[in-house]
Amino acid sequence: MKRRLLLGGLMLALVMMVMPVVAAQDSKAVWDLTESIKVTDLGLDIKYPSGWTYQATDTNGIFIAENKADFDAVMDTDPTTLATGSTIQLIATKIVNLKDAVGEDATLDDVADFVVKSRGVTEKEKRVDVPVMTRHARVALGEDEAKQGWILAIWQQGEYYMGAFIASPDYTETLRLAYSFGQLLGSINPLDALALSKDNTMSLDKIESVLNYPDGWFHTDAQPGVVFELKSDIENKASEGLSVHFATLTMADAKLKDDAAVTDVIDAIIANLGMKEPVTREEFILLGQPAITIRGEIASGQYVLSTQAIVNGLVLQIAVLGPSEEKVTAFEPTFISILQSLRSTKTS
Repeated sequence: MKRRLLLGGLMLALVMMVMPVVAAQDSKAVWDLTESIKVTDLGLDIKYPSGWTYQATDTNGIFIAENKADFDAVMDTDPTTLATGSTIQLIATKIVNLKDAVGEDATLDDVADFVVKSRGVTEKEKRVDVPVMTRHARVALGEDEAKQGWILAIWQQGEYYMGAFIASPDYTETLRLAYSFGQLLGSINPLDALALSKDNTMSLDKIESVLNYPDGWFHTDAQPGVVFELKSDIENKASEGLSVHFATLTMADAKLKDDAAVTDVIDAIIANLGMKEPVTREEFILLGQPAITIRGEIASGQYVLSTQAIVNGLVLQIAVLGPSEEKVTAFEPTFISILQSLRSTKTS
């Protein structure tokens, strides 16, 4: 089968995302990630292997390949011609355009089922979950009728379902490259994010973690879980600028049962903030745990973008609060960078 992405014949937006690592047999990098592609439409900056090249198409996203011959092989109309090396395909389609194919309230598994079937891939491993810029990606591995090996990752980013696929001459080669795809995944960063200062750290001691916040922002001991865009907001107790809030709560403090799920946390936060529908929800992963990011207007008229997870039995919340949806949306790349900076301080 041709290594061409045809999601039911849908017109696909051009996007750039790279495959995650899954079940790698060789935990060894085989590429030098020295090249970079900036995708302004989706606000992404991605590194890819030295010496490789990429090509955008009108309907099939973007291919990254070792040489032009492999581009020609995957892009011609002859289904029997195949690339001699591995190729990566990066695509997205609006969620609304896939509703007829996957249903109104599709899960990532529903979308993955559709993509796997459309590629003619027989899965060989159990699906896994990995973070792509902290977003939850569902990943499948398998081979097609031509015995090409595949790794297929699907995730949601705003109004899009995103896809990043690698196809190799055989399944063994695909597994050999899986670790390097993990490094590619780690290279993805949001465009237009404010620089995070290595000296500006927020410790979340209850979950033994730390993260960074933007250079030039302000913090006061009087409000230990908040950093402010404007110093005047601290002095005047105002909210003209943005503020980022960090909290770790016990289930009792959050007024939740000990066995509460992250969806219960979301319901409680929406109620407590008086958020007005529609409230959008997206799946994320923080510190290896399922997380959900919500956004919407709250009772005070401010706008919030907030990510929640349950870590070590505690509710973790990281949120940005701003005076308008436009201001918070413009800050979203930096918010993603803050989430990406979250890391454990545990020592073995």
